[in-house]
Amino acid sequence: MKKAFYILFLLVSFNSFAGTVGPNGGYYLVHDYHDDWQVYNDRMKAYVPYIAEQHVNYPSHTVFCDIESNRGYHLLIHAQKEDNFLFINGSLRQKIPVNQWIVLNIDSLYKVYEQPQIYITLYGSPNIEDKKLYLGYKRQLNQKPIVLAESSIKAQPRAPTPYKNYFVLVSMFILIMFTYLSNSYVRAFERYYNLRDLFNTLVRDQSFLINKPLSRMNIMFIVMLAMIMSFFCMLLQSKGIYVFGARTFLQEGETLGVLASNYFRICLAVFMALIFKYFFISLIGQLFNLEKVVDLHYFKIIQSSIIFYTFLVMILLILFLEYFPIDFNWTAYLYTPMILFYLIRFLILYFTINRSVPIQSLYLISYLCIVELLPIILGIRFAI
Repeated sequence: MKKAFYILFLLVSFNSFAGTVGPNGGYYLVHDYHDDWQVYNDRMKAYVPYIAEQHVNYPSHTVFCDIESNRGYHLLIHAQKEDNFLFINGSLRQKIPVNQWIVLNIDSLYKVYEQPQIYITLYGSPNIEDKKLYLGYKRQLNQKPIVLAESSIKAQPRAPTPYKNYFVLVSMFILIMFTYLSNSYVRAFERYYNLRDLFNTLVRDQSFLINKPLSRMNIMFIVMLAMIMSFFCMLLQSKGIYVFGARTFLQEGETLGVLASNYFRICLAVFMALIFKYFFISLIGQLFNLEKVVDLHYFKIIQSSIIFYTFLVMILLILFLEYFPIDFNWTAYLYTPMILFYLIRFLILYFTINRSVPIQSLYLISYLCIVELLPIILGIRFAI
């Protein structure tokens, strides 16, 4: 029984001092500004709430503090990395020592600035977790700690999840398009999503899919491919990865309207790029006297891209929605499957064209390098 009371006493003692922060735990925590950080938006010319997925490389983080209603308290500032600086109302105050606390008396700040609100900026490390800003009340040496009964209901700030709701809606929209094509164009759908046909390099029949690459039916599948690839770009954007300088023509913000507008802009850009790809292949094909295989070449590109990006987006969507607790580094682990896909596609095109028309290997490799490898190399160069 004594042992049980001793353990209970230790737990109560630990909980009583768990709410202390600052130098040597000398301050009671009044407010943690962790969820109040803001960053300056150059386009909007205003401060916007900090979003981890969108503002990953911002070195400057700002908090607006109400000093008029918080007199009697102290601001506690801490940084875990070197080269962090403290700014108050845009003016440099001092360099923040590493792993040392800076204590600012709010009464003194109110006398100096004579305004109800000031903004404090911590400039340096881009990782927000390296910076701490607390509002604290100084403990007295003879003050007894106050232990509050812990409620079973804890009010915690809700994590913003605008992308999750948006991606669910867009995935349903793509699924509707997917269902429509599978029911309206059954034979075409089965061929586009046929892995055996994709790796079949001996194409004997000249079907309507191949002979009419820009027919209404094929355009519908190209539209679906543009939707899937745009969805892939938006998934990357949600992780702070902007492809092909997307910041320049996309709106900033995470409302449903802004995200939908950005998605349709990317859809239009991808669709136009896919159509331009056909005319580019036709032009190079005429220069190399390969007009007979231009349509087959384009069909294989659309077919392989539809299969690859469909399964890739499905996997990434599952990872994004966190159905499986996997720590996935999007930037690092996406390079390998992308490179493998374009390498395999290059080989499929090489053997397919080589078996369709009599041509020298060196001549064919030169053609494929221009229409396939050169755009890929330029794309990797300017993508991120």
